[in-house]
Amino acid sequence: MKFKSKKDWWLTIVLWGAMLFAIGSAIYGLFTTPPDFMELIIIILCAFLIPIFILWLWFTTEYVLTDKSLIIRYGPFRKEILLRTIKSVRKTMNPLSSPALSLKRIEISYESYNSVLISPKDRDHFIRILIERCPHIKEIRK
Repeated sequence: MKFKSKKDWWLTIVLWGAMLFAIGSAIYGLFTTPPDFMELIIIILCAFLIPIFILWLWFTTEYVLTDKSLIIRYGPFRKEILLRTIKSVRKTMNPLSSPALSLKRIEISYESYNSVLISPKDRDHFIRILIERCPHIKEIRK
């Protein structure tokens, strides 16, 4: 079962605004003064490749629950967590960096001391499905 990531409106504005500003600044810089080779490389990296990478993450972040694992996909990255290793699940607003595009997140603790933060569109539905597939985990409520 696939779950797309929830996307906060304020994060949408910040990311898209920053990318448009970077691309616009690069185009302006390219046309006002001709850059030398090294400047051109830096402009291409900072103003075009980084925004493309961020868009790749933005459009491909999803969480897939199979019978045996939780697969987290975001851009070129993929993480697989075996359902039998999951210890607990809880709702959180933790702002740490993670494959989540919203601050309304779920923290999943697995193996001995590992955890991951994700942000499926419907947290409650995701947690219900996860607990159905992993009756051994505990839901920590706040």
